Amino acid sequence: MITFISEGRINILQDGSIRVLECEIAEKYKERTRELRRKNEWKNSGSGAKFMGGNMFTGAFFDTQNVYMKLPVSGVSGYGEQLIYALNTESSGGMYFTHADTQEQDTHVYVNAVTRFFELDVREGVIAVSCSDGNYFERHISLFDIEKNNFQNLTDGECSDCNPRWSKRSQNVLFYDSAGVGRDGQGNFVAFGPRSIYRLDVKTGELDEVLSGEKYEYTNPFEDADGSLYFIRRPYKPASASMSLTDILLSPFRVLRAIGSWFNFFSIRYTGEPLNTAGTNPAKSAQKSSQQIFIDGNLIESEKNMRINAAAGEKYAGYAPRDWELVKSTNGQEKVLQKSVMGYCVVDDDVVHSNGKYIITKNGAVKAHLATKIFNS
Repeated sequence: MITFISEGRINILQDGSIRVLECEIAEKYKERTRELRRKNEWKNSGSGAKFMGGNMFTGAFFDTQNVYMKLPVSGVSGYGEQLIYALNTESSGGMYFTHADTQEQDTHVYVNAVTRFFELDVREGVIAVSCSDGNYFERHISLFDIEKNNFQNLTDGECSDCNPRWSKRSQNVLFYDSAGVGRDGQGNFVAFGPRSIYRLDVKTGELDEVLSGEKYEYTNPFEDADGSLYFIRRPYKPASASMSLTDILLSPFRVLRAIGSWFNFFSIRYTGEPLNTAGTNPAKSAQKSSQQIFIDGNLIESEKNMRINAAAGEKYAGYAPRDWELVKSTNGQEKVLQKSVMGYCVVDDDVVHSNGKYIITKNGAVKAHLATKIFNS
């Protein structure tokens, strides 16, 4: 059974078909949110809104019809007959048990008002998880012992540590990828550095940098039982550290445009209607926007990439660029297994991977929009 996240929802791929696994915790939270929205409706409309000083953003995180309000799942992994998933709200972060094949209720693994949880991997009752405590740009790897209800922080510093995976070869070894957080003289975030892959022995604390570089970044590491290391290699595109005269002259207008885009994003995100409906052809603008997708901080041109991939002879052309490569390294010898890869997992003699439009196995392909986190559960 293959488990993956697509557009913030858990999906199960089994016997060639996909089904969505609804997260009970998320559904209950959304129902409570809708009820609160209904109770406070008078504050947001008519004379009630004037009395309360209401404005267009009052209650922006609520949607009575539940069309655009989503609570995206940010990580999932198998745990015996169950799955463990990470889910974050505006008030807390948590990890939860769910069942793929039964109607049993979801239960809490751990919930915290400060910490937010992301990618995770579970082995022998210990969760390796990427988490953040209040700093959006910095993430670190921690261990959570389910039986002992105990947290242990493994990494720290100004970096973004993601995608922890337990080694299938060594019991105490954990792999993850990390990018440095670049800041200016005032301490403001500038950009992430290229992602590198690290190997950490959680028992001895020994840490080794396995793969790094300036031209490429390396993500999503996985070591199989034979000691071969799988990873995704992508070109690294650093942010420009300098500003031209044109940049300086246009910066006030770009700030105003960014503010307008931010308001428009929230309007679409929570009401379904854009603020900037005026124009010669709003539908054309919406279509152009839908062709641009952010994946792990990388802006990709999905339609353009799909045409290039099809022209290169790919049977199931997808959105990921061709230079996003899935690589297998054995005894230092690297072999490119697939191009145009957003996510993958190793299943016995098959390497299941996603190109953004399809999940592809040795038996064929199924459509799975923007599947990036894939696990053999």
